[in-house]
Amino acid sequence: MGQQEAKQSQRGLGGLTWKWIKKNPWLSFLAATAALTVIIHFYLALFVPPSNEKVWKEVQVTDGMSFKTIAATLRKEGIIRYRGYFEIIGRLEGISRKVRVGYYGLSTNMSLWEVLGALRKGRIIEYEVVIPEGYNLYQIGWTLSGTPLVSDPQEFIKLVKNKEYVHSLGIEADTLEGYLFPDTYFLPKGIKLEDIPKKMVQRYKAFFSDSYRSRAKELGFTEHQIITLASIVEKEAKVPSERKLIAAVYFNRLKQGMKLQADPTAVYGTKAWITKVTSQDLKRKSLYNTYLHKGLPPGPIANPGEGSILATLYPGNADYLFFVAQGDGSHFFSKDFGSHEKAIDRYRLNKKKVAKQHKAAAK
Repeated sequence: MGQQEAKQSQRGLGGLTWKWIKKNPWLSFLAATAALTVIIHFYLALFVPPSNEKVWKEVQVTDGMSFKTIAATLRKEGIIRYRGYFEIIGRLEGISRKVRVGYYGLSTNMSLWEVLGALRKGRIIEYEVVIPEGYNLYQIGWTLSGTPLVSDPQEFIKLVKNKEYVHSLGIEADTLEGYLFPDTYFLPKGIKLEDIPKKMVQRYKAFFSDSYRSRAKELGFTEHQIITLASIVEKEAKVPSERKLIAAVYFNRLKQGMKLQADPTAVYGTKAWITKVTSQDLKRKSLYNTYLHKGLPPGPIANPGEGSILATLYPGNADYLFFVAQGDGSHFFSKDFGSHEKAIDRYRLNKKKVAKQHKAAAK
């Protein structure tokens, strides 16, 4: 067939089709309606939420859960309209292979794209937990019990004092005291209890590098001894700039065979939150009490932060042997006991003056 004949044939077919449509207009209407229905269906499925009402629901994605099961759960909860579209797009987008495990807070007025976006970004329900520098394991346990993650602080305390569990995390110590790195943690809802200290230890290990271990050896200390001393520095130093000097005092006392006489060690294990150390506390029989025993205590008395650990690894170049509080968080440092006694007398005298001023102002 030549080109001219082919064109005539096409015009003939087009003419026949047009005539046929003119004779059967209802078929044209049905075709247009069907096309519009498909377009509306796609639009509803992809862009219109299942409900106008904002009802939040928690959907849990567990380890090993298939994307098909996730889609079925979302459909059952009224989060998505159609499973098929959700599964197809999820697989095309690569979301089906990397859905983060956890609880998702999803609403019935979210579009399919918004739901897929939440899964892609792994926006699971998390709780912000702040562990301050110097908190001991008891304080951390009570802090966690203030969230839905831990119901009883004693469960956490018992776990981090379990030697078998401690060793399973690669820590050669009797407890995890000192290795629960102070930081802000975002812990997912449903996290297992044993995974909470694990995250803190992982943060510690990421910080305490091989170079710091080498530095500890230079000083003649093990990693555990450095963390133990750093925990005392953390509890004593109220002013960050004094950390290196306080560390220097303790190194000097250790070299001379003097007792450390660090107040916080006398109450470790009895007072989670130290408000005041009494003279009776200083006599308490405990292996941690450095008023009774020379050298370092058996282990850390708190969890030191980066600043105190570095101050202990790189102490100040000073020959101080004593320090006493001045009432404002700072300390007065002395090289000999005579100067130290005078500093104590000044502190007591100043304390009496302040007390009289408060008493006079109250009248």
